[in-house]
Amino acid sequence: MSDRANTARRHRLEVRVTPEQDTLIRQAADLEDTTVTAFVLDTVTARAKGVVKQHQDLLLSNQAFDRFIAELDKPATPVPELVDLFEKNPKLREA
Repeated sequence: MSDRANTARRHRLEVRVTPEQDTLIRQAADLEDTTVTAFVLDTVTARAKGVVKQHQDLLLSNQAFDRFIAELDKPATPVPELVDLFEKNPKLREA
């Protein structure tokens, strides 16, 4: 393994499994012609990406999307507290 790969993998996860789970995971890794570590890491990473994506994406019906766009298209209404805040604090200078 390259130094980069060793450096990138500094964190360790440990999990306890039943004998049946161990057998099943090892069998699946063998069938995929990979190591148990690679099999588990690939499987868990793919599942984690799916869970994160599911919670990041917002799915709306056509009707809900149309209402959402209509709200975005309305003119902005000033918030007095924010107007006051920006009037009292000068803008940051551009770098």
